[in-house]
Amino acid sequence: MAPVAAFSALGTTAKDLLYGSAKAGKFQYDKVLNVTSKTADGVEFAITAVGKDDKLDMALKGSYAAAKYSVVATLAQSGKLQLASTYKELVPGLNVTVTGTVPDVESGKVQVDYTALPHVNARAAATLTAAPKLDVAVTTGFNDLTVGGEASYDTAKSAITKWTVGAGYTRADYQAAVTLNDQNLVTGLVAHKVAADTAIGAEVVRSLTDNTTTFAAGLSKAAADGAITKLKLDNNGIVSVLYEQELKARTKLAVSGQFDALNLNKAPKFGFGYNIAY
Repeated sequence: MAPVAAFSALGTTAKDLLYGSAKAGKFQYDKVLNVTSKTADGVEFAITAVGKDDKLDMALKGSYAAAKYSVVATLAQSGKLQLASTYKELVPGLNVTVTGTVPDVESGKVQVDYTALPHVNARAAATLTAAPKLDVAVTTGFNDLTVGGEASYDTAKSAITKWTVGAGYTRADYQAAVTLNDQNLVTGLVAHKVAADTAIGAEVVRSLTDNTTTFAAGLSKAAADGAITKLKLDNNGIVSVLYEQELKARTKLAVSGQFDALNLNKAPKFGFGYNIAY
């Protein structure tokens, strides 16, 4: 029996196509350089530099993953150290992740993922403060259908601060999802793999409060050499394009551009990402 998808995974294929991911190609309008290396004993290091306007931000990341646990530490240019540690299978189906930022003592958070129950995927997270904020997400499903919801609860206010419910349907060549949240926004996502190298997707958001609708549609095409080309258009006339190519083994270049098709006098945006792995 296939595991039930997490609530955050509803519509993932369309989200990856329209907004991007490391695997599917990501639209980005900054200048990003990422250099990674891995030692013989499995410790991975990464240096990331992000140039935006006339500012350069850098971060150093170290990570290590074993069969039962993983540890990630990220040192930002500001001097803050972000830490995350995941312990897998404390009991069958139970993973626990603890995160925090040094020296921010209020940043601690613990997350629990549980997937051992048949047809259920559950996640709960809580801040490690005197009045914690709780995030809970639960999905259930059978075969290709998944339904569920997520909510945030603020114990200081004794109130639910936000919530979302939704359903998703996944087949080999397409995926569809619909959600409703506390802002009265209904979001529909659909993605279809029309060929082995080509996928199309769309997102429609309807506000039940002011009766407005926004949409975005996209196309992704993979070349035989592994290059990815993506095109996205939204209802405001904003066109986004991406080209990602592996120049040689473990070296990848991604170039993104964005312009307003309804106002060509508006300055376009450009950005690139350059990833090198040793």
